Parts: sequence; C-alpha cells; structure tokens
Amino acid sequence: MSKTIALLGQPNSGKSSLFNGLTGSHQHVGNWPGKTVEHKEGVFTFQGEEYHVIDLPGSYSLSAGSEEEVITTDYIASGKADLVAVLVDSSQLERSLYMFTDFIGINIPVILILNLMDVAKMKGIQIDTAKIQKKLGIPVMDFVAADIRRYVDLKEKLAEAIDSGRMAQSSLLMKYYYQDPDCHFEELTEKQQETAVYTKEKLAVQELEKTDRGLMISGKHKYELIDSILADAVKKKESSSELGSFDRKALGRHSGKWVAFGIIVLALLAAMVVAAPIMGFGAMIPALIGPPLQTLMDRMNVWKPLADLVATVLPNVLFFTVSMAGFVLGVTFVFALIEDVGYMARISVVFNQAMERLGLQGKSVCSFLMSLGCNMAGVAGSRVIDNNGQRFLTMILVWSIPCGTGLSMGPMLATLFFGPAGGLVVLLLMFAITISSMFLASRIFAKSLVGEEGRGGMIMELPPYHKPKWSYIFRTTLDKAKDIFCRAFRVILLVSLVFYLLSYNWFGTESILSKVGQLIAPVTEFFGMSWQMFMAYLSSMMTKESLLGVLNALYSNTDMVTAAFNSKSLGLSESMMELLPQVISKPQALGFIMAIMFNVPCTMTVAATYRENHSKKWIALSILYYVVFSLTLACLFYHIGLLIW
Repeated sequence: MSKTIALLGQPNSGKSSLFNGLTGSHQHVGNWPGKTVEHKEGVFTFQGEEYHVIDLPGSYSLSAGSEEEVITTDYIASGKADLVAVLVDSSQLERSLYMFTDFIGINIPVILILNLMDVAKMKGIQIDTAKIQKKLGIPVMDFVAADIRRYVDLKEKLAEAIDSGRMAQSSLLMKYYYQDPDCHFEELTEKQQETAVYTKEKLAVQELEKTDRGLMISGKHKYELIDSILADAVKKKESSSELGSFDRKALGRHSGKWVAFGIIVLALLAAMVVAAPIMGFGAMIPALIGPPLQTLMDRMNVWKPLADLVATVLPNVLFFTVSMAGFVLGVTFVFALIEDVGYMARISVVFNQAMERLGLQGKSVCSFLMSLGCNMAGVAGSRVIDNNGQRFLTMILVWSIPCGTGLSMGPMLATLFFGPAGGLVVLLLMFAITISSMFLASRIFAKSLVGEEGRGGMIMELPPYHKPKWSYIFRTTLDKAKDIFCRAFRVILLVSLVFYLLSYNWFGTESILSKVGQLIAPVTEFFGMSWQMFMAYLSSMMTKESLLGVLNALYSNTDMVTAAFNSKSLGLSESMMELLPQVISKPQALGFIMAIMFNVPCTMTVAATYRENHSKKWIALSILYYVVFSLTLACLFYHIGLLIW
C-alpha cells in the first residue's frame, strides 16, 4: 500500500525544487478544487514501495488566513498524510522555523529538512544537525534540493521517518504557554475536544490566536522555542553589512532600475538565443511535412476539408507548439539561472514599491518587460513569483502589454492611414492605454486573486551570490519544456480546430465565420468595424501575424484558412497598401488598430497562461475582460475619429 508524504514550508524554502527532484516527470499539476492555488501531486518508488508526494501551497503559518494557508491547514487536518516533511531555509532559520513551531501539536509523523545548506555555508552559518535532532526528538536532515546526488539519502530518510512514526513533542512549545499567566492556557485547553489529528493544546493555541493580542503572545512563545532550538546548534560568522560594489549599483534607488532593466533585456536576448534553434526548427515543420502530406492526401483522394486539415492545419499546430515550447525553454533556462545565482531577489527589492501599486511584488516587472518581446515569455517569466495570487494577476496584466508583433503592426497600420506622424501618435496612445489597462485589470482582479492580506511585495533577506547549479537548471528546464509541449499541443490543437471549422469555405465561397460576420454586421459597425474587419479581429486571437492575411483574403474573396495558418510575414504588399485605405475609413482604422492591439493575445499566450494557472475560470474571465476592453476602445476611438474626419 502506498504512503503519502506532504511537503510543508514557507515560500522560497526550495519546496518546489525538492518536489521536482523527488517525483521527476511522475507528477500531476492542477488546481485545488474550487481554488486558484496550484496543486502538485507526484509519485516516486523506493525499495519497491510507492510514495505519493503532495506539494502543499507555500505559506508562512497554519493560521488559515490566506487562501494558501486555508488549503494547507485543511489538508493537514484531514489526516491524509502519513508523513509531513517540513522544509526550512537553513540560511534564515530564525524566520523559517516558525512554520515548524506552528506544526507542533499535530499528531502526524514529521521530519525536518534543513534545505539550502549550501547557501547557509556561504553566509558563514554552521549548523549542528545532530544537536537539533536531539532537541526535537524527530528526524532532521541537512539538504541541498539542487544536488541530485542527495535524493537517494533523502528517500531513505523519508521511508525511515514513516516507519518510526515520530511526532513533534508537544511539550517543547506548550510549556511556554502554561508558564504565561496572560494566556490562562490550562483553562483554555480544558475547553477543547481533541481530534485524531489535533491535540487539545494545539486547538487551544488556535483559539488563542483568533485575537490580535493572542496572536502576538503566541508568536512570542514560538520564537522563544526557536531561540532554544538554535542555541548552541547554530554559529554565525561575523560579517560586514556593507554592500559590495555591484550591489551598491544594483540596489540603488535609480541605478538599480537601470541595472535590472539592462539585465532583463539581456536575459530576454539570451533566451532568444537559446530558443532560436528550436523555434527555427518549428518554423520549418509546415514546409517539411505540409507538401508531402498534401501529396499523400491527393493520391488517396481524401475529402478536401479533411485533406486541408491534415496538410495545412496540423503542421502549423506543430509549428506553434514547438515554437512555444522552445521560447518557454529559453526563458525558463535564463531566469532559472538569474534566480539561482541570487540576483532575482535584487530585482524584487528594486521594483517592489512600483509594483505594489498594482498589488504585486517587484519580481512581476520581469514578466512585464519580457512581454514587450513576447506575451508568452512574460507569462512563463511569472514563475519566479512565489505568491500564487500575485502570479496569476501578473499573467492577466501581461495580456495588456502589446508584444513585439503588436508594436510593429500598430504603428505600421497607423502610418499607412495617417502618415509617419500618425504612427508616432498611435505608439504614444498604445503606451498610455497599456498603463491604463494594467491599472484597470488590477482593480478588477486583484481583490479576488490577491486580497488585502496578499497585496504588495515580500520582505526578504537578500541571498548571497553563488555559482549556478548547472545540472539542476538543465534538468528542471527540460522537464518544464516537455510538460509545456504536451499540454500546449492539446490546447492549441483544440483552438486551431475550432477556428478551422469556422473559417473553412463549406458553402463554396463563404465560411461560417463569414456568414456569422455578415449577420452581425449591424452590431460590429457600431464599433466601427465592417464584418471583414471583425473577422480579422477574431483571427488576431489566433496569431497577430494572421490578421493582415485574413483581411486580404476576406476583401479579395480568397481562402481564409490558408491566409490564417500560413501568414508569417508582417509586411504589407503593394496591393494591400492600395486596398486597405479604399475599403477602410480613417475613423474605422483608428478604432480597429486599438482593438487589435489590446485584444486577447495569441493562442500560444493563452495556452501558456492555462499551463501556468490550470484554471478554465480565470482564462475565461481574462478573455472576457480583454474582448470587452478592446471592443470598447474600438467604439470610443471610432466615434472620436468621426468627429475629427
């Protein structure tokens, strides 16, 4: 019979790294039922026995305040775990041991894992693990989650901890409460009804912590226990608090932002270098397999709609998916490197105050800057954010930022209709609307995703710089890329199939989209769009690059499927440059440009967002927001344009 191990720890304790190291590719990622918080469950086998691993949400206590804490507390109370592994940051034991003290009084076997021992040693901290183990009476293990060689010992230690069944001694902590006359702890304990998981004393502590004063008293006693645990077991080397020459610039009030901006831009370029060969291979797929598949379909006399699906759509689905996986692989690799060497924490500090205005932390700025190149990269870059709600909110705000394609297409269309000065004006308008959209989306979504208790940045101790652990970075990057490819393929295939069915010319010269477009033309015209423009607007959700091809196909009455799936160029042909100003007025053009710039991003970005948050609800709400926002912009600017021209 398999055993269940729950991983418990604060954010930045290395819990996710340990989970990945234990379970490898044998893991499932989703959301907790009815929640936006990520749920990870995996399996490993040791000496013929199977062990299920549950990665509980990172939280600072078991006080059941934030959504993460509620989920963690409920799971612990369920008694489903055979062992709870509490991870702490060895370089910040005074703070990170608080989670362990919060676990005391729970009748589940426990093991304490002192992670990040390599960082502790670099900071001159010496930890006597044997002394801590003797004081606590439970298994204690020093560990480095990034060192793959340590996992055999860890698995053995976990198996032994389950067999021994040793639990945290309740008296270690509770004696401080009994000695405190302000607690009336004995009287409070007698009122409690012990459960299979919680002792009376633990329930009394929870009751005490329901008031602000009781919470302060309880915190004092937990830190008294932490001091007694660390006494004679931890020694720190005297170190200077003076910043190094690089950190003086990297953390400067003004210079820090420029340093961070430069490093993030370089990181994005490096990610492109890593991703370019994979994306290049992806771009070759339609040309490599499309013609042979078309020839095969013709020889077999396959029904033309099915032949077009196989020879045109499927190769492009593979192209989109391989390109997405390659890009995310590059981003994951580069930003895992930046985080591993210790610089990511500096970015958070430098931009923390600015990001707090959006209810986020400083790390979110990485995603926003990366989105100027590609929204998909911005979504993938949100992984460095340890708070689930802030990570999901960051992904939603990323959709507000025009990507590199949009930044090229918007001014290009504006120049075509309004001249060079018009292109510059549109670019400035795009910047202003981007900021406005981010603040508006933050006001709409932050309350549900983040809440008041989760708003703002994180207070953290800056880690020292250290050499990257290349094997760990390569392993986790490849695992992520494989997982992304499999999940994204399903999403992109489904979206592409729906678009294909709707855009194929089933009726000789018209598609379902064309017929629907003509039917709703009176409505779309209110937004300043002909039905052809509205269909192109919808196609821009597939890829921004397909938009011009679809416009050309609809106005010239040619095949929209080929235009949408094979349009890779952002250039305007001479015929299109002559055609568009004839069929689209200036007010229509102004509204249309704003609509396509702030519409839902491409399919790959949507797929990447779903891969990160696993929530159909939040994907649907995000799509709804950006459709409504972009159509509102179209209507507003169209009617303003009517007053001007």
